[in-house]
Parts: sequence; structure tokens; C-alpha cells
Amino acid sequence: MRYIKVLVSVLIFFITMMFFVQNNEVLQQTVTLKLDFFLNPAWSSIPLPFYFMILAAFLLGALCTLFVLVYDRLRLANNLRKANKRVRTLEKEVNSLRTLPLKEAPRAESAPVAAAAEAKTDK
Repeated sequence: MRYIKVLVSVLIFFITMMFFVQNNEVLQQTVTLKLDFFLNPAWSSIPLPFYFMILAAFLLGALCTLFVLVYDRLRLANNLRKANKRVRTLEKEVNSLRTLPLKEAPRAESAPVAAAAEAKTDK
């Protein structure tokens, strides 16, 4: 499985590098971003190369994914802590019940067997 992951990573890297090499002229073009609210004057960025926009979008996606994974990890760790606490509580309860003395009640199914055993000994 490890070799498959490495192979897929190398293929993705190779395809990405081919994309950047073959589209170098297009990626070098500059883009100016504008934000226009109705009441404020329009804001605009400095001219940025298009490849910077692609890399910034990739970085933003990676950070969002990292945030989701960390949140999920923390949530699962909290659930595990609660489950372990519940297990410890139940183990304490089981251990406390093991030390209680047993009260034997006569069983309904063992009474005929005991009566038959007594009848054999009386003969």
C-alpha cells in the first residue's frame, strides 16, 4: 500500500509539473482582483500572476482541510475520553457487585431433583 501511495504522489507531481511547464505563458499573465461594495469605493489588489492565484487557492484548500481534520480528531478524542470514563465507572460497579455476598434462593427446577434424591435415600 505504501508503494501505491508513493506512485500516486509521483504521478500527481509529474502531471502538475507538466501543467505548469506547458502553460507557462498563460500562468505568467497578471490578474487584478477587485472588490466593490455599494457604499464604499472599490478596492483593488496589486497585479498578481495567475500562478500565484492557483497556489493561493491550493494553500487555502489545504488549510481548510487541515482545520476539518483537526476538529474531527479533537471530537473523536473527546468521545474516546468519555467512553473510557464510562468503562472505568462500569468496571468499578462490576467489581463492587462481585464482593457482595450471594443469597441462594431455591430454584424451581432443582426442587423435583432434590425430592427424587431424598426418596432414593429413604428406601
